[in-house]
Parts: sequence; C-alpha cells; structure tokens
Amino acid sequence: MTGFVEPEPGHDTVPWWEALAEGQLTVPTCDDCRRRFFPPQPYCPHCGSTSAQLQPHAGDGTVYSWVVVHRAFAEEFAGDVPYGIVAVDLDGGGRLVGRFSGDPGLLRDGLPVTAEIEGVADFGILWFRPHDEEGTR
Repeated sequence: MTGFVEPEPGHDTVPWWEALAEGQLTVPTCDDCRRRFFPPQPYCPHCGSTSAQLQPHAGDGTVYSWVVVHRAFAEEFAGDVPYGIVAVDLDGGGRLVGRFSGDPGLLRDGLPVTAEIEGVADFGILWFRPHDEEGTR
C-alpha cells in the first residue's frame, strides 16, 4: 500500500476500527431483525432498533458495484492510480466498501472477492481481493 490517510473514527465506529486493527472483520447486526448494515450507527436502518452487535464475518462476497480511480484526489494516493474501490455484497447479507487489491481491469458485477485487512499505523485497512481462477479463496 502506498497511499494512506489516517481515518478519524467517530463514537459509533470506534469498536469497528478496533476490531479491524486486530485483524477481525466485523459487521453490525441488528438484534431484532437480524439484518446486517454498515456503517456502524446507533440504530438499525432497516427496523429502527437501537440494539445491535458487531458480529465477525469471514469477508467473502461478490462485487455489487465499483469505480476505478484514475485521478488521485489526495496526493497520498497519486502513486496508486489507477485503483479500484468496490461495494461488496457479503455472503449472508450486508454490504461493505473497500479498496480492490487486484487489477482494476478484472472488476465486474458479481466478481467473487474475499476481504483482507492490512495493518497500517494503528489501523486496519479493508481491502478486497478476487478469488483465484480455480474459485478457491
């Protein structure tokens, strides 16, 4: 990784960032309707419940949408272009956004991906890599 801008966790996101820094991907899951959501927030966007827990997730899913960045919007990322940013539908529900660690030319709807966490400074940074050609993870 070349580009990095330190995140500024808010009150609701601190536990998520702490888990990521420890190498654990978690997804907020509503205690009432059992649906996953992101980002972490004080209520479920699906049912309005104020009871949710961060649940571990393996990070497997498929690309829902993506963008390929050809012009860096911060000088820290100038050496990274072009790079992909993906929205991933997680297996079992929920959607996360992260950097794509493969060739951005591979991006397509439904591409199977797996989450990776890279430790940078005191943070974990979320990436998604494509499954290999044999379909293994």
